[in-house]
Amino acid sequence: MSHSPILEVQHICKTYPSGTRSLTVLNDISFSVFPGETCAIVGPSGSGKSTLLGLCAGLDRPTSGTIRINDTDISPLDEDERAQLRNQYIGFVFQTFQLLPTLTAMENVMVPLELRKERNIAGRAEELLDQVGLRDRLDHYPTQLSGGEQQRVAIARAFINRPRLLFADEPTGNLDSETSSTIIDLLFDLNRYHETTLVLVTHDMSLASRTGRILKLSGGVLERDLQNEPQNL
Repeated sequence: MSHSPILEVQHICKTYPSGTRSLTVLNDISFSVFPGETCAIVGPSGSGKSTLLGLCAGLDRPTSGTIRINDTDISPLDEDERAQLRNQYIGFVFQTFQLLPTLTAMENVMVPLELRKERNIAGRAEELLDQVGLRDRLDHYPTQLSGGEQQRVAIARAFINRPRLLFADEPTGNLDSETSSTIIDLLFDLNRYHETTLVLVTHDMSLASRTGRILKLSGGVLERDLQNEPQNL
């Protein structure tokens, strides 16, 4: 494992205005994630899990503190620069799939590489869709796919740009238990195959137990940082 973190979070705070006062969602959060790690962020509803993930991915800015991705401080970057960094280093899997309804499964998977203006990308997209078991669904639109199939497309899209860091926000939150189990197996299998660093948010402790490390938030504070012995459930 590399001695340099792929993600470094230092003294992050996030506050929002709330009437005449301010609401502190995250307070003095610090941790580092190293290449190849798998890490779960857990905690009760409202503890700041998704807010923290969004900050780590550069989707929002912290009120104070520093976030570095691959040794780049993302705080001073403008929106275009952060988008470029995300497209270079980061993949996403969301609870709500975030597929474009007017594009086929194949076209949705190709979007990140098209944003890079890369060519000859159909083969890579088809290979990933084959890896997630959707070779016969290439030309289907999201409305023609089940929830589990849509999440498989989203996972294929997340890996298309060969990300060094993959963020997953409640990746099974909209799926039934049987489909969830299949999707999680797929996510971890692809993560190992592509040697990606994985940071996921979940309320499901059985999913968290699959990772090598668990960060527990409570009331916006990092309460515990546990090295975990992953279970192959």
